[in-house]
Amino acid sequence: MRRFRIVLLLAVAGTVAGIAVPNAKALGFEDTPCGLTATDGQLKVCKPNAETGKAYNLVIPGKGGCTPDSVHYDIVGGSSLPPGLSMSSTGSGAVVSGVPTQAGSFRFWLQVSDIDASHGGAPWCSDQKQSQWEFEITVVPGLQIQQRQSILSAGQVNTAYNLQFSATGGTGLSWSVASGALPAGLTLNAGTGLLSGTPTAVGDYHFQVKVTDSSGSRSDIQTYALSVVEPLRIAKARSVGEVGRPLSLALTASGGKAPYTWAAANLPGGLTLDAATGAISGTPTVAAAGPVKVTVTDSLGLATSLSVALPVVSHLSLTRGPLTTAKVGAVYSFRFVTVGGARPFKWSVAAGLPAGIKLNAKTGRLSGVAKRAGTYHFRVQVTDGLGVHASVGAVLKVSR
Repeated sequence: MRRFRIVLLLAVAGTVAGIAVPNAKALGFEDTPCGLTATDGQLKVCKPNAETGKAYNLVIPGKGGCTPDSVHYDIVGGSSLPPGLSMSSTGSGAVVSGVPTQAGSFRFWLQVSDIDASHGGAPWCSDQKQSQWEFEITVVPGLQIQQRQSILSAGQVNTAYNLQFSATGGTGLSWSVASGALPAGLTLNAGTGLLSGTPTAVGDYHFQVKVTDSSGSRSDIQTYALSVVEPLRIAKARSVGEVGRPLSLALTASGGKAPYTWAAANLPGGLTLDAATGAISGTPTVAAAGPVKVTVTDSLGLATSLSVALPVVSHLSLTRGPLTTAKVGAVYSFRFVTVGGARPFKWSVAAGLPAGIKLNAKTGRLSGVAKRAGTYHFRVQVTDGLGVHASVGAVLKVSR
């Protein structure tokens, strides 16, 4: 393709039917912002350079012919703009805009065309001339802060905080707070971009961080929000469960920022945790001894964990077996044995014990000195700390 084509417009003096004659200047492109190079007088190099990851907007205006009101701009010759950029045709010129995604020097052919009145152009335009030029846009690696998220990880009062900012596309970087204010107790290191310190006040903070390279000509600014809250904590809690008996344990959290989300590991079978309220409930199906690890996460993403003692004992029962024989006038002792259940235990017995023999309500031990021989029938009951009952019938023989 030819490097350029300049179409000369013939000047006609006067007017025809009261309509002005188009400008006779050759159709082409202005020398700014894309000027001819000294080494290649037919290539127009556009300035300023574009940067990857940065919004770019460049107006390339035409001149002569029927500009500016009655021309159209097109990319021609199978060429293309830098990746991420596109072109629109406006009255002010060819507008190249977008966000470049690839560094390099890119050449493309741009055509400006007159639009005469018969094709919908201005009434005074009678031409259909065209002019084509080759252009070059250079895309350099953009200086860009890598932390693009608008909300930073939250801080907690009186708890050390560290966040390392980083950037690509530049050297000799310097960092600063462009606007707003950091949370009290935090500072931004100008040389390293480290945001650190110990927050001292609760609040929601908004600020802009700016990075500038050693040339001073390239920079990037990002806007951030950072919340500082009271430390997130789970209140201590414990409970004991028993197989077959319903259990309910309410967990509570403080600090952070509600709402909270709860999770648990190693929950005994039959129990579930309500993720919204932190309530553990259900009916245990198996005995378990280990602690349950409970984690709460607040709306800012802060999380903390606590080991909750939640042993589950087997269902309360009493062992069955014959009692040893007592002897009148002799000291007697026999202890009933429980299986499962939760301490403490409380023992009781219905009427029927031999005179002189009693049941210890705390230990479940029969003891004393029997006063009369005979065979005695009675029933022993034990109640555990959760209110579960178990009983067993017993026969005690007292000999002479």
